[in-house]
Order: sequence, then C-alpha cells, then structure tokens
Amino acid sequence: MNIQHNKHSASAKEYWFLLKIGDANALESLYKLYSNALYNYGSKFTIDKDLIKESIQELFVNIWTRREFIGHPADVKNYLFKSFRLSIFKKSSILQKLEEYQETENYPFSVTLNIEDIIIEGEKKDELKKRLESALQRLTDRQKEAVFLKFYENLSYDEIAEVMGISVKAIYKIMARSLSFLRENLTKEELLMLITLFYMKLYN
Repeated sequence: MNIQHNKHSASAKEYWFLLKIGDANALESLYKLYSNALYNYGSKFTIDKDLIKESIQELFVNIWTRREFIGHPADVKNYLFKSFRLSIFKKSSILQKLEEYQETENYPFSVTLNIEDIIIEGEKKDELKKRLESALQRLTDRQKEAVFLKFYENLSYDEIAEVMGISVKAIYKIMARSLSFLRENLTKEELLMLITLFYMKLYN
C-alpha cells in the first residue's frame, strides 16, 4: 500500500509511521534523509566503503522486512545511528568473541579536518590544521566519537549515550575529559574554530 505524502513537510516520525503501514516511499524518504549522515559516521570507523554501503542498505532492508515487529522509536535518527553502529561493529570485527556490545571500548574512530573554506593565509591555515588535528588525535577513540556526535550531529548527552550503548553518566565523564583536554591543549580561539568547523559540517 502506497500512501501519498508531502516529502518536504513530513517529519522522520511521520515517515516511520507510514513505512510501518506499508508505504515504501516513506522508507525511501528516510533513506534519502539519513544515508549521507550514516555514511559519514561509518567512514570514521572503517575505510571500507563497500562495508559501509552494505551496512546502510542492510539496515533499511531489515527495517522494511521487520516493520510489523519494530516499535516506534522515540527518535528515529538515534535508532538508525545505534543500529548502524552495531552493524558496522559486527561486520568490521570490532566486537571480539564473547564480548558484549556495551563493553566495547577499543575501536577505531578517525578524524580529519577540512578547513579550506576558512579565510586564513596559507601557512597559518596549515599550522592551524596541524594543531587542531594533533589535539583531536590525542583523544581516545571513544572521546572522538562522543565529540563528533555532540558537535557534528548535535545530539544531546542522553542521545549520545543511547547511540553508543553506554550510560548517560559515562557520557558526561567522557565529554568533560575531552573538553578539558582540548581546553588545555588549544587556545580559546583554536577551540572556538574547532567547534565552528563541526557546526559548519566541514568535517569529512
């Protein structure tokens, strides 16, 4: 059953409701809405483009085939990110045998910055990029992911905890330590520039 709906005005929750009652167009709309963000998120865990694409496709196929059994998530984006993250972990062998998903701490999460659109002279721009990337690389991978989800995806602490499968208290500690480290290793201007880059979505 296909139901006509306005793709521009419908929200993610409305798309979810429609796909659950059999509207394939709603599933396609959700795919278009979130596939790029999911791909970008997946690229932080692995450089295997085929694995990332396969995980995204599999996620939406599973949602469609199991639509009658899946409930209505409080936040569709969080549900997709959490499900996709688990799929990436399994497919890329990040999870060790007999290890619980929530217990996983050691996993890759890479960060690179694109500051080409920032109006700064050549040598100063290169120096700034090196300083920002150096500070980011010295965070743990879990800290990098939390910072990415907070400033790039603009998720709340509760939402980050849900996506990463850990407690809200743990997320507060992770973010506090991350921001403390960045404040100690960057000037106020550099830290502001870093956050601005996230919000401008210049993060590749």
